[in-house]
Amino acid sequence: MKKLNLKEIQQVELSILLDFDKLARANGLKYSLFAGTMLGAVRHKGFIPWDDDIDITMPRPDYERLIELNKQPGFLPEYLKMSCFEDGTLDVPFMKIFDTRTKIIEENYNEGTVASLWIDIFPMDGLAESLPEKIKYYKKCLFVTKINLAAAAKVGYGTTKAKKIIKAVLVKPVLAVIGRKKIAAILKKMASKIPYGTTSECGLTVWGFDGPYQALTVSEYEDLIEMEFEGHTFYCTSAWDKNLKGIFGDYMQLPPEDERPSHDMEAYLL
Repeated sequence: MKKLNLKEIQQVELSILLDFDKLARANGLKYSLFAGTMLGAVRHKGFIPWDDDIDITMPRPDYERLIELNKQPGFLPEYLKMSCFEDGTLDVPFMKIFDTRTKIIEENYNEGTVASLWIDIFPMDGLAESLPEKIKYYKKCLFVTKINLAAAAKVGYGTTKAKKIIKAVLVKPVLAVIGRKKIAAILKKMASKIPYGTTSECGLTVWGFDGPYQALTVSEYEDLIEMEFEGHTFYCTSAWDKNLKGIFGDYMQLPPEDERPSHDMEAYLL
């Protein structure tokens, strides 16, 4: 196996995105670059230099149609594999597309269903139009999201010694009994409470980290433009400025070096 550096990891993920984009366009599926990937496109015309993943969102109906399309033999190239919570192959309530020609080893998490480099695809769901309701809702989503991650964290992983001990002695045994799939099912049920398109607003709710101020109207989100990313063009919501400000604030300001996260993983080409 050949160990991949960060640039090589990014190139594998870009290749997955190019294959996904081709299939989405051929089948009339809507999607948008999201979060750090959208920020990278705006600020760097490609990957954030220290970033090692790609995030995409889709309206829930398009996301579900993609799952159905993947049931057709040969829908994806043979080296790609789609896994999602809905088909029982992923322990988180969204979708990943893997390049099976690669292998990864994560330092801090035990994720048996995540063995290769991937891109993340998240469904967008409906949101209440009241800001206080959205704030309260996202607090709940973030809490359950962190529980899901804690269930996968390796014993001894934590920001302080006290947290490491609490996780090892109290948290991990309880979460092991519950299981990540049950926690993911709770997240999906929460996210699907307001069906996409039944209210004027939408957001990513199945993974609670980006908060209530990311919200866009459905019409804003679905008004797609072409945006440059690593020398190629991909779909992105035309409300990218509003969305990025809602997630990152002053998004053109580079964060301090100690606030530039990655997945703490090793990746190999098989």
